[in-house]
Amino acid sequence: MLNIFLNKYKFAFTYPCPRKLREIVKMSLFERESKDQVVSLWMEYHKEKQNNVAYVVSKDEYEILKRNIKESPLFLLPIKRKGGHFQLIGQSQTNSILFTFLEEYKKSGSFSSPYFILTIFEELLAQKQVALIRGDIMDYKIDKDEATFLTNQFLKFYMTPELYEKYIYTLNHKQQEFIYDDFKNHFQI
Repeated sequence: MLNIFLNKYKFAFTYPCPRKLREIVKMSLFERESKDQVVSLWMEYHKEKQNNVAYVVSKDEYEILKRNIKESPLFLLPIKRKGGHFQLIGQSQTNSILFTFLEEYKKSGSFSSPYFILTIFEELLAQKQVALIRGDIMDYKIDKDEATFLTNQFLKFYMTPELYEKYIYTLNHKQQEFIYDDFKNHFQI
């Protein structure tokens, strides 16, 4: 009976942020611009937005990032905050990485709410040789500075071979060898 019920009703997660670049920009206008102008427009558009961060990676960087995200979908990051620190855990789903607080994830698992979502937009890779990245802050559980730090560290750890192998690959594939204190010390926490 329960099996019939579950098959009858399909549950879906609705992303609270754009998943396609055309939901943010007018593609026909963006496609006419030079690569440098696209990068400039993208960064300028997000500069003053308090609930977004923006980045751009080259096609080569994107290939490394995409491969490593697919191979190792989990990311953990301690972030300093006045009076201590908190930890976020991220998990990739296609072109998005959803982040929540580790403590919430321990309690609620896959039912945890995402508090920050990074989306990688591939639409301009062939024509402009860049991928645009946008981070959306949900429910203001983290601020823009923390989101910027998180995004910088995420990109750094996934695109730097030594950091990726030592921490991200180990966390995902050899958890018994993952030394959390060593990882945490990397952030001087």
